Amino acid sequence: MGTFTIPLKRVIELTGGTTDVVGGSTVLTGGNIGLASYPIFDESYRSVLTGKIIDHFWNREIGLETIDMFQLAMRRKMNEIMPYYNKLYKSELIEYGPLSTVNIKTVANANGTQSGESSGTSDSTSNATGSSRSVSSDTPQTQLQGNADYATSATDVSSVSTNAANGTQSGSETQTTEQDTTSETTGYQGAASDLIMRYRESLLNIDMLVIGQLEDCFMQVWDNGDEYTNGRLYC
Repeated sequence: MGTFTIPLKRVIELTGGTTDVVGGSTVLTGGNIGLASYPIFDESYRSVLTGKIIDHFWNREIGLETIDMFQLAMRRKMNEIMPYYNKLYKSELIEYGPLSTVNIKTVANANGTQSGESSGTSDSTSNATGSSRSVSSDTPQTQLQGNADYATSATDVSSVSTNAANGTQSGSETQTTEQDTTSETTGYQGAASDLIMRYRESLLNIDMLVIGQLEDCFMQVWDNGDEYTNGRLYC
């Protein structure tokens, strides 16, 4: 029984709720203590957090005069604090190595295509003209031609030659290059012991932070069982 108000377990009973221990965690079925609709980062975690809150305050007396006022206080408090604590819960889900301070990855891709064409035309023409005379003479007997000299015999040879050449040359060349390079640097800088200490300092018990925020909804005076008034005061 409560001395000043009623304990949380009585609130659960009066609102039609029951509790069971499943897998070491308290599970609330039914009832209404103001924890049915607060924002939560993962809906599957609602029952876990609610169970821890119930276990922590199970025998604590509510800090308000009526159950309705207590339900409002719990609902209001959770709606106010959980948007912030949900971000803390999500940050705790990020996995990282406490001894990893350097993680640099470089990826380089290079693709190139080079092409060229060449063409050429050549033309050449040559003309050659030649003449020769072969003369033999024992005694001048016969006139060669007109007023020309005399000789026994003579042979005149003349030649004309023409050479023409032309040519066309063309070519093309295509060159393609591809290069993929990946480099990665991981590890840590500094003393490993310092990194471990910083990791330990970053650890948070977020569930207990939430529970601590709910202390205002419960009595801050512990009952030791002593009577506060004389039973015969009004006799």
